[in-house]
Amino acid sequence: MADEVLQGLSGSRSALIYAPNTIGKTRLAQHLKERDPEGVVLYNSFVEDVFTWDNEQVVLKMNPASELLETIATQGLDSTIIDNFRSFTSGKIEPQIDFESGEISFGIHTGDDSSAEGIKISRAEESIFVWSVYYSVLSEAIETLRDSAELRSTADYDRLVLAVIDDPVSSMDDVRIISVALALSELVKRASEIDLKFVITTHHALFFNVLFNSLRRRSDRAYVLSRGPVGGWAIAMQSKDSPFSYHLKIIEGIQGAIASNTVERAHFNQFRALLEKTANFLGHTGGWGDLLVGRDAALMTKVLNLYSHDRFADIDSSDVAEEYKAAFENEFQEFLKAFRWAAAA
Repeated sequence: MADEVLQGLSGSRSALIYAPNTIGKTRLAQHLKERDPEGVVLYNSFVEDVFTWDNEQVVLKMNPASELLETIATQGLDSTIIDNFRSFTSGKIEPQIDFESGEISFGIHTGDDSSAEGIKISRAEESIFVWSVYYSVLSEAIETLRDSAELRSTADYDRLVLAVIDDPVSSMDDVRIISVALALSELVKRASEIDLKFVITTHHALFFNVLFNSLRRRSDRAYVLSRGPVGGWAIAMQSKDSPFSYHLKIIEGIQGAIASNTVERAHFNQFRALLEKTANFLGHTGGWGDLLVGRDAALMTKVLNLYSHDRFADIDSSDVAEEYKAAFENEFQEFLKAFRWAAAA
């Protein structure tokens, strides 16, 4: 199976593989790493196992002997990891990394009475932190390899040829899953300049779908991995995203946020993605802005453009102005009516 995947990568920059749990995608990812330990940078459940939560000390412990800890210490990536974690979590919780002990503590630093140290984070936030470590290291490797060999700050990444990523979104909510998928698609695009290839496996339909729609070049391939009762494993090309449609999921999520008054910047970016897909499907040559038809169309176009440009910047807060929330709710409801999204009503 690993041979088929590697053959499929010939002339490609990425292979996106969907498979339900227990099919064998984790074994596939591990096998690719074992085939070329120096040439593959791997993210899977074994990477997550490097981190363990300590309830007594209220810290996330990292194996001091792990290569990851050595890399982030040597390359000085602690601030980058913190920035990426805050970006993926909307910026309220800040990690503090102690390299000597291999311990990570978390706090909220607002400068007032709401500040707190040594807080317990959720399982989802723990997953996001682990992903932020890997994401930061991989991003640094790509930036280093984009330099000519004589100008590189380190030779540690020189042999990398493949990034293998197995289900990084466990325990995350849909908003974070979409953010991680969009950030990962940008890494794939940046890495194409240095011919670093990607194999991404997942059992999560939403994660698959966002990546499928973000990676649309001919050099990106999508597959479904399955296992039959007699014939063993089989991998088949996936030419469209219809089995994994996430549009209704986005609508349901936005509706829930509006109903509970918990609209965040991420929901604006989701709405824009929904507008873009709908505009492409309907052939609107003027772009997604044509689909905003309510009284707040001009304001919403401005805000959606603003928020999309700082999607992965270090955002201080996920809070949204009430004026923007009202415009968002109005334009979203008008969009559902105008384009007859009856299934999500």
